[in-house]
Amino acid sequence: MKMKKGIIVAVAAVVVCGGGTYAYLNKGTLFQSKQQTAVKETIYTVKKGNIRSVISGTAQLEAQEQQTIVPPKEGMIKTINLTRNQAVKKGDLLLELSDSSLDEKLDQAKLTLSGYQSDMQDLQAQSAALKTYAPATGKLILSTNISEGASVSKSTKIATIADTNSLTVTLPFLQEEAVQIHNGDSVQLTIDGYMLTKSGVVNSVSQSVKSDAKGNRLIDVAIRVDNDGSMDAGQTVKGSVMAGGLKIESKGSAALQYKTSVTVLAGVSGTVDQLLIKENQMVNKGDLIDTLVSDTLSRDITNKQNQINQSLKSIKDIEDQIEKLKVLAPFDGIFSTDFVDQKKNVLTAYPAGTTIGSNVQLGAVANLETLQLPIKVDELDLPKIKVGQKAEVKVDAVSGKVFNGEVTQVSTVGTVTNGVTFYTAVITLKNVSELKNTMTATAEIIIEDKKDVLVLPVDAVKQRSGKRIVSVKKEDGTIEADHEVKIGSNTSTMIEITSGLKEGDSVVVQSANSTKKLSQTEIDAMRNQFQQGGNRGNTNGGAGGGGGGFQGTRPPGF
Repeated sequence: MKMKKGIIVAVAAVVVCGGGTYAYLNKGTLFQSKQQTAVKETIYTVKKGNIRSVISGTAQLEAQEQQTIVPPKEGMIKTINLTRNQAVKKGDLLLELSDSSLDEKLDQAKLTLSGYQSDMQDLQAQSAALKTYAPATGKLILSTNISEGASVSKSTKIATIADTNSLTVTLPFLQEEAVQIHNGDSVQLTIDGYMLTKSGVVNSVSQSVKSDAKGNRLIDVAIRVDNDGSMDAGQTVKGSVMAGGLKIESKGSAALQYKTSVTVLAGVSGTVDQLLIKENQMVNKGDLIDTLVSDTLSRDITNKQNQINQSLKSIKDIEDQIEKLKVLAPFDGIFSTDFVDQKKNVLTAYPAGTTIGSNVQLGAVANLETLQLPIKVDELDLPKIKVGQKAEVKVDAVSGKVFNGEVTQVSTVGTVTNGVTFYTAVITLKNVSELKNTMTATAEIIIEDKKDVLVLPVDAVKQRSGKRIVSVKKEDGTIEADHEVKIGSNTSTMIEITSGLKEGDSVVVQSANSTKKLSQTEIDAMRNQFQQGGNRGNTNGGAGGGGGGFQGTRPPGF
């Protein structure tokens, strides 16, 4: 019977502790020892692999740009260009309210500005008139009241410029003789006081008849004279015309006049400062005649400009107020009422002409080409996350496809949930038209991704005296237990070796296997099993199989 107890103890020791371990069994504690440990050695060949570290999180996709459309104030809708779902471009007019009082103010302000601008044009013309230039070429005849120091107004006549190349005169002829005179007939003119005869041409024959003091019935004949420089306006002449071989003479004389003359006005109120042209002097068009000075013109121009500036500011202020009654699309995207109410179309209650409150949400414009995924990250992971890091995003609704994203924002203020602090990292995805708002997605922020580097299991590398060491098995089979290496990045299972090893080296990795504590039911079952085995005559074999792994005192009672 003692042999059977020995079999049970030895085999139990093998089962509980494994072939390379032992257990110390005390009375009343059979198979109830603390967890036992077995050391297992594994040879690992150094090879190249990838070190990839990520931080992941799951959330719902949302538009990066989204703006709710609300009226700027309470008022009547003038224009509404919205439908339940529509594409919009930045700057499109979506909604406009009307304000009749602002419209009236704007019209009045524009009318006032027009008056000020007209006044300014007149003042600028007066400023230009401070220097008088000859408007034509000819003989300058100054007005009698013009001299340096003389005061003038805008309508004061400064001078007359006459074209001396062509003169005219109107002479009376008897009616019965005048009927024989025609346009274009040559006329011989005699200048009083001179023994000169000049030629002229009939320009027109009047149809009106007049009488002289003697009762003669007379008709005026207008004559044009080309001046050769020997005649001037004011000279008195008589004329005669040859008609039907007879000489018809005028019944009176008249003074020569300039056919063409231009009156020169001051154009501004002021004082004649300087006259640069003398009386009866010939001038060319553009010659400076005089300069004037005005004590008030400069001040008047400044005041008028201030009025114009103020008027322009008033118009701008009113136009800004009217512009604020418009709601424009903030960016390219999709307008939808579903962003504010998925059950009904709120637009049906607000056609043009109705009054709308300032708090009514008509919908929102969203740019669905650029989506973002705000995932929560643990405070311990936060220092590893930086703006600009790449991310891979998988969407539940689009299987088998990975979307590329980028971290565009990392929160600096966390939120506490169940005693754990979380921060938000925002991943942005561009040009993802196949994805929809609020789809569930999981992002992996790539903290580190090294490819083709030497790697070992993390438990192969130990730290001793500030150094990293491994156990290397040499080609001759011996073990170098304290072989120093340099390490780089690591994951929870693998670590990068940057120096000290090469690809193909063999490293001994020791790992501990733990045996579990058996329950009383398991102990009883094993006891029964081995007792039955002893009755079949397997005592020696059982003892021989288990005795090598067991050391210690056999407890009594077996």
